[in-house]
Amino acid sequence: MLQEKAENYDELYANAKSIPWEKWIEPHQTFRIDAQTKDSLKNSQFAVHKLKDSILDSLRERKVKLPGIEKKVSDITVVLRSFLDKFSIELSFTGESIARRGYRLEAGLAPVREPIAQAMLAVSDWKIGDTLVDPMCGSGTILIEAALVSKLNGEINRYILDESPIFHKLFPDYEFSKAVSPPPEKKTLFGFDIDPEAIRIAKENAYEAGVEDWIHFESGDVLNLKNTFGEAGHLVTNPPYGERIGKPIENLREMYFQMGRVFKNEFPGWKLTVLCGEFALLGKLGMKEHSHLPLKHANLKAKIVNYQIRSAT
Repeated sequence: MLQEKAENYDELYANAKSIPWEKWIEPHQTFRIDAQTKDSLKNSQFAVHKLKDSILDSLRERKVKLPGIEKKVSDITVVLRSFLDKFSIELSFTGESIARRGYRLEAGLAPVREPIAQAMLAVSDWKIGDTLVDPMCGSGTILIEAALVSKLNGEINRYILDESPIFHKLFPDYEFSKAVSPPPEKKTLFGFDIDPEAIRIAKENAYEAGVEDWIHFESGDVLNLKNTFGEAGHLVTNPPYGERIGKPIENLREMYFQMGRVFKNEFPGWKLTVLCGEFALLGKLGMKEHSHLPLKHANLKAKIVNYQIRSAT
């Protein structure tokens, strides 16, 4: 939308004011600003303040009725990024953080974000129709993302773009396919958690996403998990790890060791995909890493690791 130089906040204000904001933000809509700035625009909060003033002053000068302003969820998100003496302003297709789909009313302890869940599914090589089990499902995000992919025939972006005013302004004649797959007669998506409250939250989130009939959720301890699902499938999960949940690594080593034994005894031939930020814990699983993807999760260094599970004997 705009890429310019700015050595200070006043230059940001002046450059941003040249944008015809009335073309993109209508009076009945709301907008929010998502800013990550550094160097010449060190203070992101002040950059948000100056950009907001620029947008509103531009609309006032054009005698346009002002839109509303929201801090979290809005119709339109204005994205501001800066590095050195350059900045960019873009419009997001979604009115809230891209890390949210909008269905998650509640989250448990240390929830995995939706894009990370999608990355885990991609790295795991899970396909629509494959059996997928999350033995520590928390608020259900991994399974809900898999269910949405299944229901929308792989068109997960439709979930966001169909409700995006910016997308429809740019592509007014684009029509999304309305076809959706019905729930399968036999469920292939299963979630377990030792905390019954987490299961309650997961069921509510699945309902909000419209996929409650696709997933079987049940209270259960990963260390007591039995394979009643078949000879082949995918275990994809975000187990607890130290700093992420505020517990020392020593308390989790035994858990990971026992978890590895359960997987090798019950699920030989399956694939295991784990998100973890305490790499020393992964060694306690007693498995040979097949592949991994490094990333940041909640500002912590982490990685998604794939294993091919082999029998303990």
